[in-house]
Parts: sequence; C-alpha cells; structure tokens
Amino acid sequence: MNFSKTFKIATVVSALALMLGPGCQYLQKRGAQAQGWTAQERSDWYWASQGSRLMPLSWFKALEQAQTRKKFSEVDYLTTFGFLPPPQVSGEDRPIGFTHDTQDDANFEVTGLRWYEGQTGGENSEHWMGLNCSACHTALITYEGTPHLVDGGPSLLDFQLFIEAVDASLEATHEDPQKFARFAGLVLDGKDTEDNRAMLKEALSKHIKWQEKTDKMNETGMRYGFGRLDAVGHILNKILMFNGAGEKEGNEANAPVSYPFIWDIWRQERVQWNGVALNSRIPLPGDPVEYGAAGRNAGEVLGVFGEVIVDPDPGFLKGYKSSVNVKNLMRLERILKDLEAPAWPSDFPTPDQALVDQGKELFKEHCVDCHLTPDRQEPNGPTEKMISFTEMQEDGGKNLTDIWMACNAFIYEGPTGPMEGTKDNEGKVMGDVEPVANMLGVAVKNSLIGRKEELIGEAVNNFFGIRGRPDVELALDPFDPRANDRNTCLSTKDVIILGYKARPLDGIWATAPFLHNGSVPTLYDLLLPASERPKSFWVGSREFDPVNVGYSTEKPAIGGFELKTHGPSGRVIEGNSNKGHEYGADALSEEQRRALVEYMKTL
Repeated sequence: MNFSKTFKIATVVSALALMLGPGCQYLQKRGAQAQGWTAQERSDWYWASQGSRLMPLSWFKALEQAQTRKKFSEVDYLTTFGFLPPPQVSGEDRPIGFTHDTQDDANFEVTGLRWYEGQTGGENSEHWMGLNCSACHTALITYEGTPHLVDGGPSLLDFQLFIEAVDASLEATHEDPQKFARFAGLVLDGKDTEDNRAMLKEALSKHIKWQEKTDKMNETGMRYGFGRLDAVGHILNKILMFNGAGEKEGNEANAPVSYPFIWDIWRQERVQWNGVALNSRIPLPGDPVEYGAAGRNAGEVLGVFGEVIVDPDPGFLKGYKSSVNVKNLMRLERILKDLEAPAWPSDFPTPDQALVDQGKELFKEHCVDCHLTPDRQEPNGPTEKMISFTEMQEDGGKNLTDIWMACNAFIYEGPTGPMEGTKDNEGKVMGDVEPVANMLGVAVKNSLIGRKEELIGEAVNNFFGIRGRPDVELALDPFDPRANDRNTCLSTKDVIILGYKARPLDGIWATAPFLHNGSVPTLYDLLLPASERPKSFWVGSREFDPVNVGYSTEKPAIGGFELKTHGPSGRVIEGNSNKGHEYGADALSEEQRRALVEYMKTL
C-alpha cells in the first residue's frame, strides 16, 4: 500500500474518531437494551468464535496503527470504522464481534503460521483474532443524545476501510525497522531471539501476501461506505482462492448490499437478499435442528477470514478440514430464535394513531402480498416471498431495482482447481471452470462433513444449505461483458435466485438505509417515485430521524461518506441504483405516504 493511500486512511479515520466517538461512549454507559435475550445469550452472540481467523491474537495486540505508535487494537480506534464498543457491564476490552479462536491449527495452510522455534500447533495452538456475525449485525441508533443498541440490526461498519487499515498497518510493521522491533518485542515476549525474529518476519510476510491477494481478487473502483459490503462477492472470491486461483481470476466485488437485519431470519425459508441459501430443519422435541443454517453460516465464515483445505478426493464422509466452528454456529442460530424485533422506543415521538390506523389499511391494500404479515403466511410455508427480475420488469420496469448482487452471484465463474472432478451438490461432476456458487456449495458441504463429530454432537447428519447455480446456457460477449451479464440475468427465467426477497417488515424502522443495496436513506424516501428519491446522501451519522424514519442524511461536521446513486451526468451508478420498488408509490398522496410511515413505526 503506498504512502498517499495510507495517509488518506489515517486522515479519514482520525476525522471519524471525532464524529463517532461520543455515541459510542454513551453506549458504554448505557449498556444493551432487551430484545428477548438473556445476558448470557447476548454475551455468547457478541464474542463466540465461528472459526474466523484474521491474525494471531498476539499480533493484533502488538500491532501499531500505520502512521502512529498507537495500538491498532484500541477500542476507540476500531469504533471509527463503525464497530461498536463493548457495554461496560460485559467487562470486555474489545468491540462487539471481535472473537478469539482457540482451535488446533496444525493442519491449516493459510492460518497455520509459525513464528518462533518449537511452535507446533495442536492443543496449545496460539489464539487468533477474528470476527463473528454480531460485528455486522448489531446497530447503534442515537436520538437527542440517547443511544439505543439494536441487536440483530444492520451495522454501520465500513469493512472496506477497516481492511485497508489492517493491511496498511501490517505492511508498515513489516517495512519500518523500528515498528517491527517494537512489534517483535511484544509478540516474542520471553522468546525474543534473532532466529525467532527472522521466523516472525517471514510469517508476517506470508500473511501480508495472502491479504494482498485477497485485495486483488476483490478489487473494485466502488467505495462501499458505512453500512454496506459485497459479502457474497468476497465469499465467492475466497472460495476461488482456496482452490488455488490466481489473483487475476477473481471477480470484481462491485455489488455492495446493506447488512441484513436478522431477528426473524430463522423463520424464513430463504436467506441472503437473493435467497441463495436455504433454511432446512429436522423437527425434534424442543428446538428443531437447523442444518441449513449451519450450511449458510459456514459459507459466511469461509468468506470472513475462515479457512478450508480443499481435498481433491474427500471421499465419503471425509470432507474438508476447515476452521469452521460448527458447534458454535448451531448454538448461535438457536440463540437467534429468542431475539425479538426492536419496538419503537418510548423516548421517540409517539406515532400518530390516526395515521397509524390509516397506514395499516393502506399496507393491507398495497404491501401485504409481498411483505407477508402473519395472517398471510400459510402454515409451515415461507414467511417471505421471492420477487424475480421477470416480475420486477413488468409494469414498464418501474419495480426493477439494482440487479448486480443477485446477477453477480449467478454469473460469476472461475477455475475449480482441486475441486475438478468432484460432484457438486446437485450431483453434477465439475469441470475445470464452473459457477463459483456451485463451488461454494461443495466447500460448505465438505467443511461440515469434515466437522461431522460436532454435527453428530448437535444431532444432525445432513449437510446441505447453500444452493448453487442451475445449468443455464450463458451468452459470451468478450467486448462488453457487463452488458452481456445484464442481458443474461434479465432474460433468464424460472431461476429463483435471479431476484430479491421481500421479507416481513417487523422492526423495519431500525434498519436504514433501505433497499437491498442501501441506496434509499429513509422509509419516506422509499415511498416516493424513484425519480424523486435523493440522488446522493451522507451516511455515517447514527442520529435518528423519527419523522422520515432513517438516519440523518446531512453532511457531518467531520467525516462521513457520501453515497451517490447517480453520476455527474445523471446516469445511474451500477451497484448503487435507487430505482425500482415503486409498486404504485407515484399514485400515493403525501398524507398516504405519511400514514404508511407512521404504521411501519409500529411493526
């Protein structure tokens, strides 16, 4: 990473520290609010390891920020990226979602690093720092100085900026002799020899190269900003990396989406914005076994610093070695079943009851066919409805939103490497190039099989969750692949993952910005015709707007990120489009829009 980019990151982060710091301090004083969880459930959700391994814990504690001698691990610094500090009652000194992974890493290749003589792994393996799902699925909303922690809500994390800062700090530590000396002195405490310093330098270099390759695979000119991440793009590229693909064989991670809210995720049949992952259950006395959830969560772990060793011949019930902590994944999924949607806070302005009543009737008339309320949900049927691109293009295309998250997941292909000749989850033998979604399904299934002891301990022996792409003949236009991809995704019919999910809207008030890609700032703006929605707005403030329902969109005095949905010429920015999802919004009166907003405050 060059100096100018590193300096830019340091400048932005310094500004954000001033902008985000006060709200975070309030959080520490106030603590968490109840949404049906016990204190133990909340603690497990915040800090249980899923098998994510970003760097050794001793490295993380010793690492300095790229441009200063301050520690990278300082909570006040990490909150500048949008992470949330721990509630004071927790007694923790790390942000929500920062986990310690303690497993045997003797068989790992990427994270099985060795940096001192006699280090062998096994039961005494060094601890690693990683992230779990609470880092991206916990929200903090402030109103007139009062904070509200929303468990399961969409984070305002800028993951892109965080990773750039991690990489800059690792590289600065490697290149600056004084930084490295301080780093080595702490990491090698008690075994600081010249030979061990050489081992540490080599291990650090190896780790940096893996990070650099990851960055190259995901490289895009698009800035995500606060509250968005192309998680699926990152996951698919990480599978290619574990299959040995070169950095030029990655697929651009250019379709950022909002972090979904997840308090009702266990009730839904399909998960992810495009419904690519299935919830599958075995009914048992008490809680059903969520083996589909184990599959989709394993995919998430592999994309966010997890590791899998792809075996060309996994055999029957052998599977792949991986860092995925299946036991914790399944237990965390059970904890989610107790999580309730947040209620409109009592210190917010009380919704106008007359408008609420009017909005309820309007919702029944215009919205419930897609956003199913309990009375519209069939027994043992899905609680959500998939809306295909084909359906969105009806009525002149007014309801067609940005396609790229779903389209990329459907289109992207890559070399199979050691997976060539393996059967995918539909029983097809894979060739040398296949859809990456299908490879993800194979990696997930075999990672779970590789942890079969944990699965059996949780009373399940079914390993399917992630569904790949069906066989479809794709047109190939080397001169304009983006236009070709668009045509393929919009013209292919009867493929359920080519579209987006309309989900129940309980707690929707706490989940701004809106649309799957976070391109609309408030519920009120979402009820406007697309042509009247804001073409740019600022993201990063946690201050809530209880009238329009969303975060403040004003430019902060310091910091922030301007999300632009259109370029200077007025042309839509691919990936950021705020079009679609009109469904008669252009025919609503101002009073009707306000009534619908008031009603949705009560969901």
